[in-house]
Amino acid sequence: MNAPLLLIPLAIEWVILVTTLAPLILVGRFNNRPRTGIAIWFTTFLSAGAATAIAIGVSIWAYTDTVSALSRKPFGGEDWFVVLVVSFAPWLALAVGGVSLALINHKIEPLVETAKQVKPLLNLSKTPLQNFMGVTVSTVDLPFAYALATNREILISKFAVDHLSRDELDAVLWHEVCHVKEKHFAMKQLARLIRELSPALTASRALVGEVERLVEIAADMHALKKVTAPTLRLARKLFEV
Repeated sequence: MNAPLLLIPLAIEWVILVTTLAPLILVGRFNNRPRTGIAIWFTTFLSAGAATAIAIGVSIWAYTDTVSALSRKPFGGEDWFVVLVVSFAPWLALAVGGVSLALINHKIEPLVETAKQVKPLLNLSKTPLQNFMGVTVSTVDLPFAYALATNREILISKFAVDHLSRDELDAVLWHEVCHVKEKHFAMKQLARLIRELSPALTASRALVGEVERLVEIAADMHALKKVTAPTLRLARKLFEV
């Protein structure tokens, strides 16, 4: 069975369609269904990644077919040259794939190094505050209002704790606990990684903005099930100063 070479241009066309149309169709939508929006954004990019993998896989398949076909043809014959010429397209795709992998490694390295540098700083300055709905809450000694939900814990500045009422602090914690429970920190990291790997694509930049916007809407919707809207607004004002 020969490699289905037609899949290569089809896969590339799908990647182009996704990265071109996603910013035009999806940006600014899903305000009332943020979780659905996040799922659609990541599914769209996942399909583009799968299409890229298919194109590379078919190229590798075509390469093995070429080697096999050339071994059966007399060297220098007309058929031998035809097989060689036809095989250039998947080889070119493989070359592009190799360059892409090299660029991926180049882009990922700064992200890894940054994470290594930032995490110890947070660990050194944080002080356990309480356990909120099964999530550890710690304070960090910063002179301004700051809150961050990682994959496992909530960090909030001592300044914010000192300047929020009990109800307002609860509003912030309900908001942040949604980020932890729904793995929003990991989602934002993934979106930023996609942007770093494809900085020239408008779609990858739009992905970051939309994911960050939608996770905040989702967290606010979760908090509003537990606190009143005025309380949440008052708490948010401190972080907007």
